[in-house]
Amino acid sequence: MVKNSKYLIYLLGLVVSVNAQAQLQQEGMSPIKRDTEITRVTFENFIKNYDDAVLLNNIRESKGDYKSGKGLEISFEATNANIYINTASARFGNHDYEVLDTFYTDEVISLQQKRLEEATKKFIRDFHSYLPHLKSNEEFRFVFNIKDSKIKVDGKELPPSPKSAKRTYKLEAIWKMSDLDAFNKGEINESQLSDRIKIEKK
Repeated sequence: MVKNSKYLIYLLGLVVSVNAQAQLQQEGMSPIKRDTEITRVTFENFIKNYDDAVLLNNIRESKGDYKSGKGLEISFEATNANIYINTASARFGNHDYEVLDTFYTDEVISLQQKRLEEATKKFIRDFHSYLPHLKSNEEFRFVFNIKDSKIKVDGKELPPSPKSAKRTYKLEAIWKMSDLDAFNKGEINESQLSDRIKIEKK
């Protein structure tokens, strides 16, 4: 039985697809741009409804860019979740970065990265039909720019914690269109497709 979250994502994809088709007819949008937009929106909603989304980074904005001969890159600005404290003023205080520093241990950061990788691989397996059809020598690249969100107190932005640097990184998921073609033809299975997705951390 299909889970509700996945069904809602599927319905959203249909709505986006219909809207994209209308825009294609009205503005002459190319199929690659249309399918890029469908992929971008569907992935954002997939992340929000992912079963293990509790520790995932928050997607703030995203954009897609296609270059012939290279492929498609969709980049995501994703912030670390803030850990809120119950105080009399019920707001973030000047020293509350210490709580973030305590919470975001190396183990928690590693777990977030692992879940982001797993979510991306699951999205590729489950929603590969949404992806634009690229040339066999081109590749897909999902780029996640991870950092702390900006926090303001009384209208003033707090300076970042000295330890925020370890929570600031880039994670890239890359896979070749040729591998996706092989999967669609039944030449490789889901597990093999996941194994061929390359993960880079910077």
